[in-house]
Amino acid sequence: MNQTRLIPRVLQEKVIQAPQDKALVLFGARQTGKTTLLRQMFDTPRTRWFSGDEVADVALLTGLTSRADLQVLLSGLDVMVIDEAQRVPGIGLLLKRIVDAQTGCRVVATGSSSLELAGGVMESAAGRLWQEYIWPISVQELAREQSWIDVVSNLPMHLVYGLYPYVVREPRFAMKTLQDLTASVLFKDIFALSGIRRHDKFEHLVKLLAYNIGSLVSCDALARETGLSALTVAHYITLLEQSFIIKSLSSYSQNLGNELKKSKKIYFCDLGIRNAVLGNFQPYSARNDAERGALWENFFVMERVKMRSYDESGAQLFFWRNKEKNEVDLIELMPNGSMNAFECKVKDEKATAPAAFLRLYPDCVFHVATLQNFYRYFVSPNVSAGR
Repeated sequence: MNQTRLIPRVLQEKVIQAPQDKALVLFGARQTGKTTLLRQMFDTPRTRWFSGDEVADVALLTGLTSRADLQVLLSGLDVMVIDEAQRVPGIGLLLKRIVDAQTGCRVVATGSSSLELAGGVMESAAGRLWQEYIWPISVQELAREQSWIDVVSNLPMHLVYGLYPYVVREPRFAMKTLQDLTASVLFKDIFALSGIRRHDKFEHLVKLLAYNIGSLVSCDALARETGLSALTVAHYITLLEQSFIIKSLSSYSQNLGNELKKSKKIYFCDLGIRNAVLGNFQPYSARNDAERGALWENFFVMERVKMRSYDESGAQLFFWRNKEKNEVDLIELMPNGSMNAFECKVKDEKATAPAAFLRLYPDCVFHVATLQNFYRYFVSPNVSAGR
């Protein structure tokens, strides 16, 4: 593979098809390829770029308050891109003004966190925004660029170093790239926009979550470990999810008494970031069984999250566990009422669904995803849709 070649992203077609009369807001963690994608698509003289990280750009943008000014200043542009828009004060009202001015200039905003954009911005710009999400490279994107044989063969490396675009393109620099990203960039918006003061306790919490990927999370237990209040722990977990660092799944229940209703499981959106947080880049084969199983579950669940985010199938993702500790790793509930159930196993392809689960959901399609067969669940529409 040519390591300098950019991997085509699934999201490109969705950006092309997005309504032209709305502000397109492209969410995703820093370094997941938002800016690269947009520069590929809008590399024209009549595109103007702004960045929320640049003081001069922020000053110019916050001064655009009148419809007349917008119509004059934007009349000669085809596209206006506002990168890291969550750092521009009043960005919601600004996007609303630009759309309402009807200048003929398409506006695209990116956000590496939804700390601001998912809060007051949505109310400020109600009806004017079109949201899309970009994740680290997906196995589907990787297979299109390489092959499924390559993806399966390189899976142990991806389970350690993850799938950030630069890591995939330049694997020889993977460890340093992830260490630098985690140390200097990843939590930038959380610290800057959320008012977090005790960085040491916050970072302790992140490490605890990294140690416990795929396990049930108790805010009370995490509070005891970190010295934070349970409410603060819950708030920090929300901030981490809004910044696309972690993904939480709730337990699936139809209000049956012996099923858990409020439990959550936490996964890292990228395993390279997870391993960088812990400072552990030990090869996958050298890890113990529990660690290998946790990494594999995190990987598979997040690949399904990416796929469902891009395919707009409307699937809702959960896990299932009852009070007797019977568990299914991943449940996908489709809009038509059908269900997929996935158990993530490193090797055991012959695992079966818990009897208690099958009694409750006899029509659910049950799958066992292993390191050897996982590609089936990303290439077959019938398997993916649970039909």
